[in-house]
Amino acid sequence: MSRFIIFLIFCSLNLIYSESQSQGFRDLEKEKLNTGIDVKLFRSINNSRNGFSNTVLPITDKSVLPLSIVLPFGMAGVARYNTNYYDENSAVLMMVSELTSLGVTAGLKYIVKRERPYVSLKDVYFRKDNSPTDRYSFPSGHTATAFSIATSLTLRYPDKPAVIAVSYLYAALIGYGRIYLGVHYPSDVLGGMVIGSGSAALVYAFRKDIIDFKNNLFNEKGRPDSNTGNMSAGAILGLTICADVINNIINDLISSNVTISSNGNSFNAVIQF
Repeated sequence: MSRFIIFLIFCSLNLIYSESQSQGFRDLEKEKLNTGIDVKLFRSINNSRNGFSNTVLPITDKSVLPLSIVLPFGMAGVARYNTNYYDENSAVLMMVSELTSLGVTAGLKYIVKRERPYVSLKDVYFRKDNSPTDRYSFPSGHTATAFSIATSLTLRYPDKPAVIAVSYLYAALIGYGRIYLGVHYPSDVLGGMVIGSGSAALVYAFRKDIIDFKNNLFNEKGRPDSNTGNMSAGAILGLTICADVINNIINDLISSNVTISSNGNSFNAVIQF
């Protein structure tokens, strides 16, 4: 596990260094940056428009926030009701993982300060509904959160292949969608994958200390972190569906539109689903 964490940290530092170097020479090598492999891969994904992705990816993309709240708090609530210490601890570790990846991501955005593709490139298709609130691109916070959740579940429930498969499929869709929707480069998504997975792995490595701190904080000592009788895959997937329902209810109240950006100049087109 320690070697895995070191490897993830090394990858993250390497990505940070690469992005910082690109920013330092942006004005001198703008054309080169705009024809590099990162941009070419971005163009390939961003230009591959189809009806299924146009419909599914914006909705999935908006589910990250409700899922990141509903899943850990829902797990903790169900576990507390059933006096299931393992699932309660799993929910706490997931929340700590999410907060860790969020903090690292937010910090790196304002260190690297990479402009988003719809700002720096011409003719980028992006969903204005899914456009981010912050201006910087590297790394992808959505991807980091999704992979933090997936890795947390995988480490705590290695005997539940359905949960692992669905959580990583969801995380992969989020990462792909961020490129498809025009708000991130592939390297931003890769950075988010490393940060999210690394945060979950780091928290898992210190799980005993975190769980002991939680038990001492609430004066609940003597609670074994045993995985006997843990939450079923159906319950975890059910909470995920619940988050998606909440997301769809919110999404129905918001109009959908696509923006075509050309170096900061844009126009909108309303799309009915």
